[in-house]
Amino acid sequence: MLELKRTPLHRVVFVVAVTALALLLSLLLRPLLEPDFFPLLLASVLVSAWFYGLSGGILATVLSSVTLLYFFLPPVFSLAIHSLNVFTRLVSFILLALAITWLAASWRRSSGMLAATLTSIGDAVIATDKSGDITFMNSVAEALTGWRQPEAKGKPIHSVLRIVHANTREQVPNPVAKALEEGSAVSVSDHALLISKDGTEISIEESAAPVSDDSGRLRGVILVLRDVTGRKQLEEQLSHSQKMDAVGRLAGGVAGDFNNLLTVITGYSELLRTELPAASPLRRFAEEILYAGERAAALTRQLLAFGKGQATQPRLVDFNGLIAGMEPMLRRLLGQNNELIILPDPNLGRVHMDPARLEQVIMNLATNARDAMPNGGKLVLETANVDLEDANNSRKLGVAPGFYVMLAVSDTGIGMDADTRSRLFEPFFTTKEQGKGSGLGLSMVYGIIKQSGGHITVYSQVNCGTIFEIYLPRVKEAAAVPAVVRTPAPPKGSETILLVDDEDGVRKLVYAILQSNGYSVIEASNGTVALAAYEKNKHKIDLVLTDIVMPQMDGFELGERLTEQNPALKVLFMSGYRDSPIGGQGGKVTRPFLHKPFTPDMLLAKVREILDARSVG
Repeated sequence: MLELKRTPLHRVVFVVAVTALALLLSLLLRPLLEPDFFPLLLASVLVSAWFYGLSGGILATVLSSVTLLYFFLPPVFSLAIHSLNVFTRLVSFILLALAITWLAASWRRSSGMLAATLTSIGDAVIATDKSGDITFMNSVAEALTGWRQPEAKGKPIHSVLRIVHANTREQVPNPVAKALEEGSAVSVSDHALLISKDGTEISIEESAAPVSDDSGRLRGVILVLRDVTGRKQLEEQLSHSQKMDAVGRLAGGVAGDFNNLLTVITGYSELLRTELPAASPLRRFAEEILYAGERAAALTRQLLAFGKGQATQPRLVDFNGLIAGMEPMLRRLLGQNNELIILPDPNLGRVHMDPARLEQVIMNLATNARDAMPNGGKLVLETANVDLEDANNSRKLGVAPGFYVMLAVSDTGIGMDADTRSRLFEPFFTTKEQGKGSGLGLSMVYGIIKQSGGHITVYSQVNCGTIFEIYLPRVKEAAAVPAVVRTPAPPKGSETILLVDDEDGVRKLVYAILQSNGYSVIEASNGTVALAAYEKNKHKIDLVLTDIVMPQMDGFELGERLTEQNPALKVLFMSGYRDSPIGGQGGKVTRPFLHKPFTPDMLLAKVREILDARSVG
């Protein structure tokens, strides 16, 4: 729709020019026109009213009336009867011109309001005629489709609007054609993708409704498109979060059960090691069992941290030193057919996170790289300092501006297509054969990096390998070098301890450790038995050592019931499960707690700490 400047000066100039043109044409065509009909002057009024509303139309009416009186009508005062006739003709012209002005201005105002309304709508709006050809597009529709209204106007809707199913990639039936055919509203809201002019794919919801006039005749269709890309991303993030939470709960439960077994394995292997002479070849076997148990315990700690059930143990980490320490294990993991290349940055900064979790990240990525190179290849680990002070550069990577340590893990494997990359970090998603992959490795990597305040990106093409880039916040402090401390033998005791645990293996182990170090131990397999045992021996029990997760009555309830009888009684809780609420506000531990699995020395040290605190207090 043509728009003219709305200033008073432009209005006057336009109306005078249009009226002058109408006068000139009327004079030239006077022999051909009826003497009492002045269509060109009425046309000038219509044009003026259309572009400048009532004020333009009234001004054109005044100018046309003066022109008519001066050029086409005889003087009004020549004869009385003739004067009345002239006056009637002039008034008729004025009334007709004013009617044209009002109708044109009203139509212009209503159509302008409709256009302004459609333009201001936040959704994309496209109007078509009854043939399906485009007659109007608002600015949102232009941005969404990539077509400007002047170039799209008059084109069939199907040549501008291409919609496919997000999963099958098949063409979706045109909603405008369907609305015209059925004469009713049509909507498409599931898995629809709009392919814009430049090929961009946009998730949309669309609805088309036929437009009819007062007599019921079909005039066209109004199509409304809504960009739901942001909502789809939020829904996917929510689904991913729910899956991660479910996996975390599963991991926490499995790790808790496994920790009970590891407590028995590591505890008895430690007892066996201490009983064997240093020169005995059997001592080495006991140490290997203990080492394997400690490695398994580290894995369960990572599972618990993945499930957000156990606090991590972050500290300043030398990334290069950690990778160097893992190099022999990584080479064994990759095998003889794959080459490992490590490119450390000599000036690399430090990161603040749990080194066990960082090792797990590297191991998972290395395992995936090995599986992606069945015929051999290269795995490259490269570290570097990355400064992302520029907001544009950091936004491209999806991280906040700042200073980072970057680890790039690249392989020369089979690579991935776009669909695989989009689902890479989903729990249980795997491209491996059934039974050869759990689909949890990269989910754990993603969770660990996000919980550490970092970011992970992936670049991959089919048959072109894969590059994972991990960005972790860089800190300035130097990594602490652990001091070598000679651990003293745990002190023995003579106090009486009430031991409560429903796991027979754990209870028997703890009983043996405590009794061999001078303590008197009373056993109970559950809370009910523990209450009865305390009633009989309350005068001599100094400490209650209880598991938290037990049937019928958990450790917390048992502790509360016992301390109600004796507020001075000390209670030490132990558990290997993720859902053991031992902390207060801010994650601060408010109850004495011993996490499974533990070694005999850890158990004895914690028991002595609690008993001595009682003595001091």
